[in-house]
Amino acid sequence: MDLFTCGAAPLIPILPLIKRLFAIPSNDIIVGDRNEAQTEPTMLWSHKLRGFRHGFSASYKAHENPLDQDLGDVLSVHNFGMKFPLVSEETDFQHVDIFEVTNPRVHSAIPNERSSESLDPDLQTPDKILFLDGVQQSSLRGEAAYHEALVHPSMIAHPNPKRVAIIGGGEGATLREVLKHNTVEHVMMVEIDEELVEMCDEFMPEWSDCSDIAGSDADSCFNDSRAVVEFEDAFNWFIDRFEDDGSTEEKFDVIIMDALDPDQLVEIVGSLYKNNVFIQSLANALTEDGVFVVQLGESEAIDDPPDEIGTAIDTARMMDALQNVFESMHEYDEGHSHFNAPWSYLVCLKNSESRANWYRNAPEIQIDMHQRLHGTESGEPALLFFDAPTMISYQVPPKAKETTYCRKEDKPQECNELIGIDPKLATIPISHAEARKSTLGEFAGRGLFASQDIPKGASLDLDGSVKAFHVLPSTFSVIYDQYDGESEFASEEVSPLVAFVEGYGYGATLWGKEHYTVDSSIATFSNHGCNGTYNFGEKTDEITEMNIDLDNIPEFFCAKANVYSPVFERHLRQKSAMGGYARRDIRQGEEILCNYLAFDADQDQLKVEIANLRSQCAGETMGQITEYESWTE
Repeated sequence: MDLFTCGAAPLIPILPLIKRLFAIPSNDIIVGDRNEAQTEPTMLWSHKLRGFRHGFSASYKAHENPLDQDLGDVLSVHNFGMKFPLVSEETDFQHVDIFEVTNPRVHSAIPNERSSESLDPDLQTPDKILFLDGVQQSSLRGEAAYHEALVHPSMIAHPNPKRVAIIGGGEGATLREVLKHNTVEHVMMVEIDEELVEMCDEFMPEWSDCSDIAGSDADSCFNDSRAVVEFEDAFNWFIDRFEDDGSTEEKFDVIIMDALDPDQLVEIVGSLYKNNVFIQSLANALTEDGVFVVQLGESEAIDDPPDEIGTAIDTARMMDALQNVFESMHEYDEGHSHFNAPWSYLVCLKNSESRANWYRNAPEIQIDMHQRLHGTESGEPALLFFDAPTMISYQVPPKAKETTYCRKEDKPQECNELIGIDPKLATIPISHAEARKSTLGEFAGRGLFASQDIPKGASLDLDGSVKAFHVLPSTFSVIYDQYDGESEFASEEVSPLVAFVEGYGYGATLWGKEHYTVDSSIATFSNHGCNGTYNFGEKTDEITEMNIDLDNIPEFFCAKANVYSPVFERHLRQKSAMGGYARRDIRQGEEILCNYLAFDADQDQLKVEIANLRSQCAGETMGQITEYESWTE
């Protein structure tokens, strides 16, 4: 049947009446000597908005009609085996719809076929989908991927999260994921809509189910003794307590914003994402190594415009404000949340040293997760989607984000420096160089020499730079713990490694804390050019170890990683290994010299390096490698 109405009253609520009036009951059938009733008739239906709306009525706003949003897309198709409304109610803040639907593939599966759909017990039950003002928020099939991606990267980026705040999260799933961490002592959930929480607790109990978490003392996460739920506007809640940086309120280690999408045209969204005072209050509410994470909505496509001129302009404004109060920001996406598109998240680190935690390797992350996460009563894995390899993938921002970022009107400099290779630039292979005794004096060791002419502006061994190996902060820390430890045997065993890494490598803090990069080719034998005699490297404005002012070191010598740059983060290893360019023509047989000052980003370490270079250039001391080799002879 086709039911059409011109009135404003919704048709969905009368579905049970339509089924009762028009569904034709089946007669009993005889099977052998038994009377068996046919199954209840299945009603397939779709709901569509008709008529002219967009552009024909000045007062019509699509975002104010839930049926003109994601909800309408779900209700308009016939191929769902079932679409059943569990609840459709208006709260003081928004319209809430919760539907049960069956997967179209499962509905069409032959009962006896051995397809994955037929054999998967999880697919035999209906899916549940939550809509707020018609916009899909989560589904039973995709909520684990969404909430695990939202919570766990930020939690493991903090060394020991004890106090956590959640903004929004009315379904209770964000709270559930936080409570899986055994370090957590207190969780404050600030949700504006109490009616929403009550409906989710009643009709979507799976989202807030803590019964299988070994460390929880309640079946419902809302009743866990570590959790406190306050029904208040998070905007006012944080500003009232943390607008002043000197607030005496106890701070949080992690703040998770699981509110509506930043560019959703809903009144309660605006303050959360567009107010600088609120964002400053969030930073004030965090401890010194605090972490903030927010979901950004649907990920950008590679052909999208930059945020500041597209539909995501409010996201752009929010990110600009965040860059003023956080030292490092990282964007990642997750594609398994059943939103029909990848979903983006943004983690903000209050202290740039936390980058060392963010960029840990997979074994470190997996061990940390094993030590932190509560087990389950059932013995099943605590997490369904998130693991260490997934976290490694989150460390690299999406390519589409890099592309749209570089479409800014004021194109960031790193877009030209780090993406691709200028075909006009001469690239000299390492075969055009050779290693032999340096010409810099008796204390000098090996050096790197041009075996053929190298023109000004040419790079050297650019292809080989990707083979450089990196001693990341945690590895460097372990090495030094052994080197400086009480065990003389361990110290002696690692001393060659320390001499090799420090002698041939170059230090930086791009990964948050001190780390080293070592070239894997003979390029590593390039020595320092004393008093500005270097002929290879990056621009340093002619500053040398002799004329640099230790009390006023230029920023580019001690620069940290960009606060936010998907380009920089995607090419972080490349940035660490790039050796620069010939500053002038280098003749065959000439020693290739670089400026060691450009290799140390930590200011304290740079001052030590300057003192060492002054002593070596004066012929008073020898380099670390030469010293070590003379000591071991």
